[in-house]
Amino acid sequence: MVRTIKQSAILLALVVIVAAPAQANSKYKKYMQQSLGDLLLMCVEGDDNGCYFYAGMQAKQGNLKEAHDAYLIGAQNAKNRAGFVSMFQLARLYQHGQGVDRDLVQAYRWFSVLTQLSSQKDLKTAAENQLQKLAGQMTPQQVTLAEALSKKGVRIN
Repeated sequence: MVRTIKQSAILLALVVIVAAPAQANSKYKKYMQQSLGDLLLMCVEGDDNGCYFYAGMQAKQGNLKEAHDAYLIGAQNAKNRAGFVSMFQLARLYQHGQGVDRDLVQAYRWFSVLTQLSSQKDLKTAAENQLQKLAGQMTPQQVTLAEALSKKGVRIN
């Protein structure tokens, strides 16, 4: 009986481990099958998943300016994990000057907004770590400006 329960628990664990990636794959299958044009259209219509996939494909092709623009739209429309990952990626582009001029104030701003809005512990922790690194590279005035911008929220205007 005990052996059967252990075997059942192991089998259940294996099913969950194998099924989880398949569920994630099916969740994003529609995005993985879209053309760049269709993903861009989804993005500008406010679909943060569309923005994330479009930006990722652009970044993979070395089109970092286009990736920046899509990550920005995704960050501004963040409703789920893809939007918050877009926010993180946007901050990283600013932090490293990839596709945009290096701008530590904007990098700090977006990492800070992420820590305020996301409920996802892994993203918040990663963003908090980046904030600590950035603060050491910035003047107190830059940090103050970045914090003020982050309180403004995700909109640029």
